Amino acid sequence: MRQYELVGLAELLRAAENPYEIFDRFLRDHGGVGWFYGFAAMPSDLLTLPYTRALYFHHTYPEDWVQAVGAGTLLDHDASLELLVNGAAEVQWEPPDLAGWMAQMRPEQRAQFEIERDLGMRFGVSLPISADPAGRVVAGLGVWHGATAAPAYRRDWEAQGATIRAAGRLLDARVRRDRANDFVGLTPRELDCLSYLAAGLRPAEICFRLGISEKTFEKHIARAKDRLRARTRDQAVAKALILNIVTP
Repeated sequence: MRQYELVGLAELLRAAENPYEIFDRFLRDHGGVGWFYGFAAMPSDLLTLPYTRALYFHHTYPEDWVQAVGAGTLLDHDASLELLVNGAAEVQWEPPDLAGWMAQMRPEQRAQFEIERDLGMRFGVSLPISADPAGRVVAGLGVWHGATAAPAYRRDWEAQGATIRAAGRLLDARVRRDRANDFVGLTPRELDCLSYLAAGLRPAEICFRLGISEKTFEKHIARAKDRLRARTRDQAVAKALILNIVTP
């Protein structure tokens, strides 16, 4: 692993207003032509929600991919993501037993996989880059490589893979520590309401402090629950705390 190179990347990510540009340049310097980064507030979201809704994400894949797969179901039938959720440590997009892997896919997964291959997304890898204490995936990275033949890709991945995995962890740490609300999109009032709930205040006390009605408070909470993909008020608070968006 290129230790000094990663130290430099960590410093650049920490200082950058736009860490995605820094990460994109790093990956392109290491053979990547596109990448996908996503995280869930809780691992259980990946088991209970459609993947597109469960994950907050950023990617540099082509617009043709979004249009062909469908923005509303972008990740729902991603066979690689399903394998990561089920514990895979690494998913090569073109494994040695490609026919065997495709035979195990559901029809909708196979259809998406074939669309991506038609778009040239043949060589690449999907990786878990963060997990909860039980080892369940929380964040992942997909890297589309520019190779045009399997032997060249595999040689390059053997040389670069550990560095790319470590770089993905650095991006994840930067984003989920400092930028999670860029994805979630809670408004200042929604943040206020959740912060006061996290501090133990009752709704009536929060309304008095913010100078709003209980009806307005409930509207803020309902919108916050939707943005956080939470079923209850308590779960919304828990997710906001986990993502470091609010503090008690």
